[in-house]
Amino acid sequence: MKIFKLLSVCALVLSLGLVSCERDKIGYGDKENATGTLSFMQFDVETSTEIDIISRAATSATYNYVIRIFDANGDQVGDDYIYGQMPESIVLTTGTYSMSVQSQSNIPAAEFEAPVYGATVNNIVIEEDQTTDVGVITCRLINIKVSVAYNEAMQAVMGEDCQAIVEIGNGALTFAKGESQCGYFAAPEVSNAMTVKFSGTVDGNYATMTRAFTDVKAGQWRKINFIMTVNEEGDATFDVVVEDWCDEKELANNVDVSEEVIGPDPDAGEGEEQNPDAPKVIYKGGSVPTAPIVITDGMQLGFTISAPKGIAGLSVDIASDNADFKNDVLSMGISPIDLVNPSEAQISICNMFGLPYGSSLVGKTETAFDLSGAVTPLMGFPGTHSFTLKITDTEGNTTSTTIKMKVNA
Repeated sequence: MKIFKLLSVCALVLSLGLVSCERDKIGYGDKENATGTLSFMQFDVETSTEIDIISRAATSATYNYVIRIFDANGDQVGDDYIYGQMPESIVLTTGTYSMSVQSQSNIPAAEFEAPVYGATVNNIVIEEDQTTDVGVITCRLINIKVSVAYNEAMQAVMGEDCQAIVEIGNGALTFAKGESQCGYFAAPEVSNAMTVKFSGTVDGNYATMTRAFTDVKAGQWRKINFIMTVNEEGDATFDVVVEDWCDEKELANNVDVSEEVIGPDPDAGEGEEQNPDAPKVIYKGGSVPTAPIVITDGMQLGFTISAPKGIAGLSVDIASDNADFKNDVLSMGISPIDLVNPSEAQISICNMFGLPYGSSLVGKTETAFDLSGAVTPLMGFPGTHSFTLKITDTEGNTTSTTIKMKVNA
């Protein structure tokens, strides 16, 4: 299945000053204790459906996002705030707080076309007689998106009674034949199990199938694809797999179910077990493809560097099979580029390609690595170009990822 246009970033850029010019200052401070001010003058909410990083589209903000403030013990301070009715500031007892923002108060266990976006900001420090500003908060999908599809061969022999029931946690949705809506499920755990139960008449025979998938996480789009194949003899088996057991049944055709994951990548790679906190590069919500990406002029090519433990070192090694590019650019000896501490010549290349650089990268857990700016310069050099990112985090974990781009002659 092809990757769809996945990222439509709805920038909910609201200046709270446009909401009210006469908002009150609300106080929760104890008169016997020192207090400080939490200011919302610079507070904006940005919502990102980060299932594919292709473009950013700004739309008018909605005012119904729910904001909650919690103290260091996890107890909520005051009542829920509504984004469009936020006070200008609030007075709090000195200490450390957190703030959550959600597009609605509660996340339904399972519901069609019901995405919920949210974010949590931790370590908001309130100091005595000081004002702490809340800046831009980016909300992302915090439930799990699921869709169900069938290939043409299977659709041709499916009866009207065919359905797929998807279960995650306490939520369950029935996807009837032809259902085109996406289901959204609450993610009760960081890593969840998803069960898919198919039943119905297939080519005149009543069939059932159950499959279980693990490591299902908030922010992912789980695409369930049922695929029918028939061998030359017309014989087939029907596998029903639930976690670690398998039951085989005879069926007129072989029906298989596969899953495509779009979103934070649960497939860390084949072979050895991967460290889930190891640095990685994300493309369109998943892994960077091993095959070269064919680029065209003006193409948007966004990647995200994720380092849950914080970036300690970041470099990029640029290579090419185009002789002119080697002579004109790489012959200057600028590669590999230390993006944290680049030389003046390397800064020129970073600016030309739009690469991030500087000591401000250190400690970041996520940063954009946008190669859109490299597309136009590379169009003049037909061939395959590679950008190999080496990322080291604060715990010494190092990963290397190569991004390949191809310019057709």
